[in-house]
Amino acid sequence: MAWPRRLGNSLPKGEIDAIVAVIELDIISIAITIISTIITAVSTAAHRHRRSNLGAVIDCNKGKVTFNVDDKEHTVYFPKKIDKKRKMKKFNFGELFQRGTTSTGRPSRTATRLRRSYNEDIIAPSFAPEEDNGAPNASSFPCYDFLTNAGILDDFFTLVNRAGLAAYVGDEREQYYMLTKIFVESFKFHNKQYGPTVAFRIYDNPITMELETFCRALDIAPVGTSRRIDDNPRDLLELYRGITDDDCRTIQRGKIRNIQLPAIKYFAYYIATSILGRENTSNISRYHLAFLNAALTGRTSYHLGSLIARRLSNRGPIFGGTISLRILTHLRLPLDSNDVSLTPRRLGIAAMKSHHFVTTDSTLDNMVYRMLFADGDEKEIPLPQPGLFSIDRQPWSRTKEEVEEHMKIQDFHQQHDSEDAEPSYDYTVTYPGASSSTYPEYDPSSSYYGDTTSWPRWD
Repeated sequence: MAWPRRLGNSLPKGEIDAIVAVIELDIISIAITIISTIITAVSTAAHRHRRSNLGAVIDCNKGKVTFNVDDKEHTVYFPKKIDKKRKMKKFNFGELFQRGTTSTGRPSRTATRLRRSYNEDIIAPSFAPEEDNGAPNASSFPCYDFLTNAGILDDFFTLVNRAGLAAYVGDEREQYYMLTKIFVESFKFHNKQYGPTVAFRIYDNPITMELETFCRALDIAPVGTSRRIDDNPRDLLELYRGITDDDCRTIQRGKIRNIQLPAIKYFAYYIATSILGRENTSNISRYHLAFLNAALTGRTSYHLGSLIARRLSNRGPIFGGTISLRILTHLRLPLDSNDVSLTPRRLGIAAMKSHHFVTTDSTLDNMVYRMLFADGDEKEIPLPQPGLFSIDRQPWSRTKEEVEEHMKIQDFHQQHDSEDAEPSYDYTVTYPGASSSTYPEYDPSSSYYGDTTSWPRWD
């Protein structure tokens, strides 16, 4: 139907009524119009090849569209009827009725583009069962040179000890390719109400183990609830906001980078690629926060062993080299002589640069920490800063004003310390006709004694 560009009173009453009826259509009637257009298109295509009887009977009161294609009747039903008795909406005739853009049923490119999920269970790339065959990655070890020079070594080990991970963190044995790959790919967690178990393979040996035994092999206390954690539990959400200076995002959209104190942030990066067995070093998850809750408060509200088991049973990049090796040792099974070792990984200066932990020009002797605030601002702070970043000082985050005040006071003290330092004096004295020695020689040739004779020798 060709729409008139302007509607005036000169149009016949019948045409005005037809225009009013079109304006009266709601969503269902528009759908009927689209179907009629499709019928016309099908009819045109059919007549290009052969004769076809095609027609349509639209029954609005019964909420259906009936049409014929090749002598076959087809009916489309709509759940809602069109009410023809509604009063006409008030329109000012003479307005311009013209669409800015043409409507199309094709979905937009944005709508069809794959969107990364923020569910922490599928943050890592998902694989079909037959495609979960990626190369294993070695679990990360702490870098003690980095921790020492950054001034966070003591705080890091305080977190490790509170979470009960001292024995696990101290295990830095070689990890192996096939052992890790087969173990992680075959891992299953069965969280039964009574007696939860894990199942996996060590090379060709299928093994089922109680969750408590699994925890004992990892030297992790089997305490706390093993139930699945809710999406946004109150205690973990409060913890996330407490360590990020009140970042208002939900847990699934939170970032490890938003953690403010460097020792806590380093601990989060460590458990992401060593303990939880997943390469999730961007988004934070409920599992990270459950470990941080134990490390910061010493309370084991959540069963840490079940969290490890849940993450290992997910699809994604393959980690867990230390876990598989500890299980092998616990079961006293032999290592395959044909297995090859994985290249060790440490969370040193290079890794921390990639995580935006320090600036790109930082070195072990000159580290500059990148501190991110909830409003998106970032400040660069030289490390170490024990007075500012100690985890013994709560809350476990700092406001922007607090950081600026601390840096001003530090600059003031450094400036005055340099001014109050004693000046260095040059005690070298140059005598006329003498060499550049510090003191004159006490002999007759010295210009100081002139024509005097030598003093007699003392006996």
